[in-house]
Amino acid sequence: MTELRKYLLAADYSKVIEKVRAIVTENKRNFKKHEVKEWCAKRWRNIFITEAIKFPEAVEAANHKKLFGKDTRSDKQKIASRFLRDEGPNEWNIEMPEVEMGEIKNTTLLFCPGFLSGLFPVMAFQDAFPYVQKEYKMRVLQSDSHPMRGCEANMSDLLNAIEKGLGLDANEHLIQEKNVVPPKDIMVLAYSKGMPDLLYLLSKRPDLKKRIRCIFNWAGVPGGSYLADTLYDSIKDINFNIKDEFDNLIKLISPIIHVPHKIRRLSEYNVKAAILDLTTHIRKDFLRENLKKIDALNIPIFNITGSTTITEVPYFQLQGVNELNKYDANNDMQVTQKHSKLHIPMATDLAMLHAHHWDVAYNSFVGKLSFGSPNLEHPFPKTAGLAATVKFAYELGLID
Repeated sequence: MTELRKYLLAADYSKVIEKVRAIVTENKRNFKKHEVKEWCAKRWRNIFITEAIKFPEAVEAANHKKLFGKDTRSDKQKIASRFLRDEGPNEWNIEMPEVEMGEIKNTTLLFCPGFLSGLFPVMAFQDAFPYVQKEYKMRVLQSDSHPMRGCEANMSDLLNAIEKGLGLDANEHLIQEKNVVPPKDIMVLAYSKGMPDLLYLLSKRPDLKKRIRCIFNWAGVPGGSYLADTLYDSIKDINFNIKDEFDNLIKLISPIIHVPHKIRRLSEYNVKAAILDLTTHIRKDFLRENLKKIDALNIPIFNITGSTTITEVPYFQLQGVNELNKYDANNDMQVTQKHSKLHIPMATDLAMLHAHHWDVAYNSFVGKLSFGSPNLEHPFPKTAGLAATVKFAYELGLID
């Protein structure tokens, strides 16, 4: 660690990259070291900035809108200032080496989707997954997790993906059983409720640690959400028939949801269980019982959170943001920073993104389904974020 600190102080980033990779390869528990955590955060943000300037639409969204003249800042400064919070905006001028990438043949990217997945107008990371698969020859497998049932029930969907290769491919097509190819080792990207689903699975199947190289907790809700507390209190005493009242129920949750004419797996919907598992008291009880066990698995976990303001969210989310602002002004529209992170030695905070909970994962919701609301363009560069995450994991030697 003394040698690593020397390289960090000297800004000898090539040596830092080499040293950190050696340290964490020797012992995964070294991710708990302060110097390693500090480097990982700075390095991920640097790779993200470098990736994001490759996308003209991201740079355009980051431009200062002026009545006269152009935004003369560099593209890196624009990206850092617009899409990063905390230390990120000040790191645009740090020069680091490019990541030396190779093809990723032995590790599959497994996506654990969130609450309501498949019911929004678009799918999460729908441009990013095909890009990563093509660019790095890395297989992408999405768990066909049910959009509205509890963590225990969704365990079977995650296992179908991990053990059998069942789920959706990078282009959102359901993989037929005749075409399944079980993945080898996996790198996990868990979004929103996908993180509680995954943690529940790990609590029951700790043996999976042998195949999980690393986990990226992307705007996850391991600690639950105060908004789920309120929503559950409003529906817990209602006895409804899901087939008769499905439309009304999901409009209560969010008017942006798109109800397909043919709803898959309708009989499996358990809305109360899904929302209950997102409440802060249920998640607190789970973590109290399982946090040390999860840390002992020695799987590197990386927290990436979102942060927004009341002027940047759809009008029908204003009440929720106002409620969360009582606890944390840096909430992402759905969850606070505290509840979005996993707090264990093996977990490292990488970045606070300047984007709300949907913006960090979904393409634009604009059009007929926007309900006249602004702030549904979702300009955050998801593809750049995912590419940075894959490159970051590769450089650390966590995937190959």
